[in-house]
Amino acid sequence: MSVYLNNATRNVTLRHLRAFHAVAQHGSFVAAARALFVTQSALSGSIRQLEELLGVRLFDRTTRTTGLTDAGRIFLEEVRIVLGTLEQGVRKMQELSSLNEGRVAIAAAPSVLAALVLPCVQALQGRYPNLRVTLREDSADAIIRYVREGAVDFGVGGWHPSAADMDVKPLLKDPLGVVGPASHPLFAKKALNLADLAHEAFVGLTRDTAISQMLAEETSLPESVREPTLRVSNPWLMQQAVGSGLGLGVLPALMLQQPEFHQLAFLPFSAPSIARDIMVFKTTARSLSMAATLYYEALLASAPHTVRPNVSETSDA
Repeated sequence: MSVYLNNATRNVTLRHLRAFHAVAQHGSFVAAARALFVTQSALSGSIRQLEELLGVRLFDRTTRTTGLTDAGRIFLEEVRIVLGTLEQGVRKMQELSSLNEGRVAIAAAPSVLAALVLPCVQALQGRYPNLRVTLREDSADAIIRYVREGAVDFGVGGWHPSAADMDVKPLLKDPLGVVGPASHPLFAKKALNLADLAHEAFVGLTRDTAISQMLAEETSLPESVREPTLRVSNPWLMQQAVGSGLGLGVLPALMLQQPEFHQLAFLPFSAPSIARDIMVFKTTARSLSMAATLYYEALLASAPHTVRPNVSETSDA
C-alpha cells in the first residue's frame, strides 16, 4: 500500500509543532517564546507558517489574550499525541544507549532470591557488566511495600493479599514438604502419609509468615503440623532446630537449594498437594526502565526451567 503525503504534511516541521504547543500551553506568545528560548517574532513567524500550511486559523489573537480556535483545539489533541510519542521514543533510545550505566533494584524472598534472581543476575552481567543491581531480601508483605513505595523496580515472592491492585504475573508453583534428617524413617517412603505425621514433633515458622498461614488453613493436616509446639522466625533457625533433633519441619522446595539445607531430606505433600505461588510484582503507577525490563523478562523466561532439587516424582506441582 502506498502512502501519499500532501504539501502541508511534508512541510510541517517539529519546530512548528513545538511552537504551536508552547503557545497553546502558555496562552501567550511572550511566555511561549521565553520557554522556547526564541524571539517573539520568530515564534509568531512559525505559527503564521503553520496556519498557512494547514489552511486554518489556530489562535484568536487580541491585544491582551491568545486563545485557541475550534480548529486549534482539535489540532492540539493530535499534536500532544505526536509529541508524547516522540518523547517516549527518545526516552527509550536513551535508556537503550545507557544500559551499561543503568540501575535495577529487586526485592525477593530469600529462597526465591537464591533460586531465581541470582541466576538471572549472573546471566545478564556478562552482557551488561556495568549495570548496577541492588537486591533486597525480605518477607512477602515488605516486598509489596517496597514495590509500592518505589524503593525497588519490582518484587518476587509468594502471593500476598496486599498485592491485589498490582500488576502480578505468576512464575511457578513451589511445593511444600516435610524436611528432616535423611536417616528418619519417614524419608524411606515414596509418598507422605498424613497419618504418619500425627505423632511427630514439628518445628514451625511464626504465625506472621506466609508458610505458617498456608499450613494453618490446610485442615486436612494433623494438628502437629498446623500448630507446632516450637516456632521459629525464619527457615535458617528451623534448619538448625531440625538438625538438632527438635523435630521435623515444613519448607518450600526452593529453600532446599540453599547450601545450609543440603543435608536435609525433603518429601513433598501429595495428598493434598500444597504449594505456594511464586509471583513477580510491579506497580501499575510506573513503567519499568529498560534495564529493569531486562531482568523482569529474564525472570519470566527462566522461571519455568528452575531446577528444584530433592523433589520426588510424587509432587504434581
